[in-house]
Amino acid sequence: MGLSCWLLLCLLATRAQAQTPAKPGPKPKVQKESEAAPLSAKKLEEALQLLLKATSDSAQNRQRRQFRPTEIEGLVMDQTITKVGHDFYDEFFTKWEAPAELGDYTIVIREKPARGTSTLISVEVNDNELVELPLQPKAEAIEEMAAYALEVATSFLQQTRNESRQLERGGRAPVELF
Repeated sequence: MGLSCWLLLCLLATRAQAQTPAKPGPKPKVQKESEAAPLSAKKLEEALQLLLKATSDSAQNRQRRQFRPTEIEGLVMDQTITKVGHDFYDEFFTKWEAPAELGDYTIVIREKPARGTSTLISVEVNDNELVELPLQPKAEAIEEMAAYALEVATSFLQQTRNESRQLERGGRAPVELF
């Protein structure tokens, strides 16, 4: 903001100098910023009003940008490292259907090494680790685990949506905790 104030004042000062008729004779000496002639009160007021308007417009634009909904409403991210992990992710992602009216969510599928040929697959939804499954490199096991992870993720997202709706209504129905 300080830089924009300085630029605006310099611009107005050069305009004021350009409007005064040039006198023939020796070239005028270039003045340093600290030696520049002060602006008249009227021009200073105009400059400050322009600056105030520019900063208020940018503040309003920032507010509009903050409350604008995102273009991406749901992400399913692959953080796996082996072929078995990628196969699990592919199976999960091809069968994934987001529940209606869900809004923003993020699902991250991570993989950690385990003993032998198995790996540990974890499914996180909105930074909540829901499941950590040991996964064998068999197609049937991958399909079963992906189906289970889909059920868990879908039910978690539906439950979260229902709880947020209850909170928006003012808590008319008590939330049950088990």
